Amino acid sequence: MYFDDYAAMLADTVKMIDRKDVEKLYAMIDEARLGGQRVFMLGNGGAAASASHWVCDFGKGINVPGSKRLKMASPVDNSAIFSALGNDFGYETSLAYQIENLIEPGDLVISLSVSGSSSNLVEAHKLANRVGARTVCIVGDKNGTLIGMSDFPMVIKSTNYGVVEDIHMILAHAISQQMKRANEQSA
Repeated sequence: MYFDDYAAMLADTVKMIDRKDVEKLYAMIDEARLGGQRVFMLGNGGAAASASHWVCDFGKGINVPGSKRLKMASPVDNSAIFSALGNDFGYETSLAYQIENLIEPGDLVISLSVSGSSSNLVEAHKLANRVGARTVCIVGDKNGTLIGMSDFPMVIKSTNYGVVEDIHMILAHAISQQMKRANEQSA
């Protein structure tokens, strides 16, 4: 049954994730939270939905009374401006143009992608690098362009889009729940 094959592929890929990389990603997000910097979550297609899900889990799920809040947003959530920019200036501008209005040095841009080479993610990382924001990509093992453009590239050892997108969400759930526990302990 294919489900068993897929589940085994996912489990094997999860085992290959360097736990130090997960801790580094946690630290980068928590540093932004504690420092009051913004975190911009980017993605296309299924990864765009995952970026929105990250915003939900970190925007609501990590908070306890009195905890410092995380300023996280996903520009793909505004379909009006996203489609207007794509129509008027080209799809590659659809993310960079939006975050240009808000991004500051020290902010964090996290791109979720299977290919790691989507033009709108690449342009957003170029902008982030120009303004002195930190950049992270969590991408499939396809030697994508974002890997060489990111301060912290996290390459998921799979080319299967479903497995990579599942791991995007596993990371979101594990890191946000770890952050909530830390907030509960310090409250």
